[in-house]
Parts: sequence; C-alpha cells; structure tokens
Amino acid sequence: MIGRLRGLLIQKLPGQALVECGGVGYVCGISLSTYGLLAEPGEEVILHVETLLRENDLSLLGFATTHERELYRLIVKVDGIGPKLALAALGALPLEELLRAIRSRDIKTLTRIPGIGKKTAEKICFELSEKLGGAGGLEGLGVNSAPQDRWESDLRSALTNLGFREDAVLPVVSELKAEKPPLAEAIRLALKALQR
Repeated sequence: MIGRLRGLLIQKLPGQALVECGGVGYVCGISLSTYGLLAEPGEEVILHVETLLRENDLSLLGFATTHERELYRLIVKVDGIGPKLALAALGALPLEELLRAIRSRDIKTLTRIPGIGKKTAEKICFELSEKLGGAGGLEGLGVNSAPQDRWESDLRSALTNLGFREDAVLPVVSELKAEKPPLAEAIRLALKALQR
C-alpha cells in the first residue's frame, strides 16, 4: 500500500494530480480542496495517499492534509457513498464548514453538495455526527486544531491501511500511546490486540 508521496508536481487539474517520485509518475485523484492547496507544477509536493484496490483497478487518491484524508476515510464508510462522491463532498465545501455541518446535523448545507440528496445527508449526519464531536469523537479532525502526534498518526495510518476500521483502531492506539514503543513494535502489539 502507498501511504504518502513526496516528489515533483508535474501536472495538476481539478480532480487529478501527477507527481513524479524517483522517476515514476503517480496519478492521484484529488478533491477540489486539495487542488487549491497544491503548489504549482515544477515544485515539490507531499500528498497523503489512500490506495484503492478493486478487482480490475488500482488507483490512488491524494490529500494535501492528513485531516482531509481522515475525513475522507469516515465519509466513504457511510453506506451509499463511494470514493468519487466522498471526494466531491470534500471539495464542495471548505473542510471547516463540512465538519460543522456534519456535527450540527445541518441537512440543508450537506444537500448543497452535488450528488448528495436529503436521505444521504441524513445518513451522513446519523453515522458521523457523534464520531466527529463529543468526548469519544475524532476532535482532531478540526482543521484548526493542534497538529496530531506523528507517532500516533503513523500508527493509525498503518493499521487502517491494513484494513482495520478506524473505530476499532482508536482505543488500541490510545492504550499504546502511554508507553509509545517504537513504531514497528507498536504495530506488532496493536495487531495482537486487534486480533483478539
């Protein structure tokens, strides 16, 4: 799985970026939000990547920030929302506004996103509003919040890329955070805990 790309931006289009890393060009699907944050072609960029593996297709989605990628991972888990619609949602509204709409269950704002009707907006609110707010929620997804601990984000990323659900990963990561073993050891311990 590819989790991050750092290289030369060759081309950027609304919806797609071509990044050259070590002589190989990687095409990534991107949201309009990421498009607006990317440097100009010819400059170095970092994209946080989500690898999509389907029966006859391997594709990459690139995000300018880890916050955007985490929000994508949550939105795409909502029944009836695929990768394209999740990317469209991330680009249709500023991330702050999208987060606020989900947290406050603002159906009217969510239905402004092309492809999202009232029923889908209600589903998003029902499934995600508690995860994105409150004591047990993912408060770290606030765009203006303090940067997340690197060790924690690397561990979470490794485990979710291995196929574990975010809600299963969070308590295990929190438990390991007290001791903060080296990342390789933390992954081994987390896998042991998740397979119980």
